[in-house]
Parts: sequence; C-alpha cells; structure tokens
Amino acid sequence: MTITQFFEKLNAPLANQRWSWGSVRESDGAVILRVWQDEKVKLDGRHFMKITHHKSYIGNEDNDGYRERNKHAELIRNGGKCYMVMCLVKDSKAEPREIKSFNLNDIFVGGEVIDRDGDTWVEFVDRIPINQAIG
Repeated sequence: MTITQFFEKLNAPLANQRWSWGSVRESDGAVILRVWQDEKVKLDGRHFMKITHHKSYIGNEDNDGYRERNKHAELIRNGGKCYMVMCLVKDSKAEPREIKSFNLNDIFVGGEVIDRDGDTWVEFVDRIPINQAIG
C-alpha cells in the first residue's frame, strides 16, 4: 500500500500525491499528518513530533506543501484533532526526504502543541490501531 492509498483508507485523501504532507478529513475535521520517526524528542517524559520545518523553506515560503503544512499546524494549534502517520526515512541527509516505510497498523494521536527551536511540535499521547482512526 502506498502512503497515498493509506490516506484514502483514512478517508482523508491527499490534495497532491507529490507535495502534500497531510490532509484534513472532511467528516470530522481531523488533521492527519505524515511525520518522521527520527524527528521525535522526549521532553519531561513526553514525546513530541516535529511537524514544521521552517528553516528548510527560507526563501521558498510559497511552496505548496509548506503552505499546506502551516495551515494544518494552525488547525491543530486551534484545537483540531490530530493523528500522525509514522514514517521512516530512506536517507536522513537527502533533500527532499523519501519514505522508506510507514506504520500501516497503528496511528499516533496528537495532543499538546508546542514551539521549539523555531518549529511546531505535537505531543503524541496515544497509539491506536488504524481501524479506530478511520472516519
């Protein structure tokens, strides 16, 4: 299954297969995001996932994927439900990054939103089977 098919299974089709990093599900407004497993930090015993990459887009702020991601971050910051699809990167030094694999069985539930090092991070508060996240 491709990541595009996975988002369709979650009833949150991507706006564009190449540049979309996530989607908003129409049925309940849940924001579903791709996140990189290597961009996780532990703060005070809680785990947070990086969801924005502002430094990478300096001078390219009109990038469609970047603009879409900022809208998604704002929805979550304003109380929107968040789910995260955990992805493994092929090569962490490559630009752009490519997905090696992603978790087909579980999805991560987002919680608190924080700002850290100039980016937005979302706490993951739970890990649930994918069938519980299908809207």
